[in-house]
Amino acid sequence: MRNKLTLCGIIFLLATHIVYAEAEFDFEELMESIDNNSHNLQGNIANKDAAASTALAKEMQSQFKLVEGFFEKRGNAADAVTDAKKYEDLAAQIVKYVEANDYNSASNSAIEISKACDTACHDTYKPL
Repeated sequence: MRNKLTLCGIIFLLATHIVYAEAEFDFEELMESIDNNSHNLQGNIANKDAAASTALAKEMQSQFKLVEGFFEKRGNAADAVTDAKKYEDLAAQIVKYVEANDYNSASNSAIEISKACDTACHDTYKPL
């Protein structure tokens, strides 16, 4: 019985930590970070800085995953969820393009993220 109680306590603590971690970010700060990262990514790609471009594109993948989760939980924003997933996929493509030294395609994808972000969610969902 004691083992079951201990196990339940551990599961509760882990579950609580996971829920808290998801709610730990400030959405507005996240959006500002994505905007800054988007511009910095374009500069890194233009300079053909593979390490910085790859690191930033991977960071943006994680950021768009948070955006996707935010809008999924919010509800009534299926288009925002779809858009976030699209940008997450574009960021993943950028990593592949940079690894293949295809900076033109990486640049086009980075520009697509910037343009689409500005005209998609921002028109409909900002301010939240």
